[in-house]
Amino acid sequence: MYDKIKWLHVEPTTRCNAWCSSCSRNKQGYGLTDFVLEDLDPDRLEQIVDNLPNLTVVQFCGNLGDPCASKQIDRQLKIIKDRDLELQIHTNGSLRSKDWWHNLARMFSDRLTVWFAIDGLEDTHKIYRQATNWNKIIENAKSFIDAGGNAVWQFIPFAHNEHQIKDCMRLSTSMGFTRFEFVKNARYYNKAYDYRSGEPVDIRPWSKHNKQWSRKGKILDKKTGNDVVKKKVEKKNCMHLALSSLFLNASGVVAPCCYFSQRPFVEGQIEHSIDTENYIDTCITSCGS
Repeated sequence: MYDKIKWLHVEPTTRCNAWCSSCSRNKQGYGLTDFVLEDLDPDRLEQIVDNLPNLTVVQFCGNLGDPCASKQIDRQLKIIKDRDLELQIHTNGSLRSKDWWHNLARMFSDRLTVWFAIDGLEDTHKIYRQATNWNKIIENAKSFIDAGGNAVWQFIPFAHNEHQIKDCMRLSTSMGFTRFEFVKNARYYNKAYDYRSGEPVDIRPWSKHNKQWSRKGKILDKKTGNDVVKKKVEKKNCMHLALSSLFLNASGVVAPCCYFSQRPFVEGQIEHSIDTENYIDTCITSCGS
């Protein structure tokens, strides 16, 4: 089974500087949930990578932390670099220095793509991406791009930022981002709170959220009505079901998927490890930055 694995989804850490209200690490933005602050042991990462002979792509993302917050990030990166694997990083972009981002681009050249989560301009981005610094993100992204880095502007559309979509697209083009992508599985809750005061924050879906997204970014018609409709995900369109892949969490546990991050993978028993129907129904609301 391990010979078939080509994609490894890695959670380098459970640490993060942000307080996004839909993140499972906190209580709708105010107060942390019950989890352990930890970094993936580089030796464990090396062990797993070296036991996947046909591995080609590693994705640094996870459920609870931002990869750049890992205290072991430089060692973790070196393991991927030394094996000449393709790397994808999903980050809020507000951590590390300009020099660090410059060196990262030079280190991996064209074998690295970074998704920067930027949900609007300076005045709106911070409403959802609480405790991040928009100017620092733009500064870091510019340093990465100017050094030859391949960057994607990742955007979650909300009611409070949808009027800035075109401006953000224009800025992404002028800065040299290679793509501008919407997060099509944005998670909305009935309540959201300020990470400092606990006061309610107005986080609402954008006006076009009453239409379903396809996985490729097109919009599909739905039955008439104002209710937000959960997107149906076909089995073949989920990354962990579509690709020969595994998930490695910050504790070093190998799981069949990031949604089942604490359920160890048993070789040859993937069908018994995943409740496919429940997986398809729920992963779209549980995964994503």
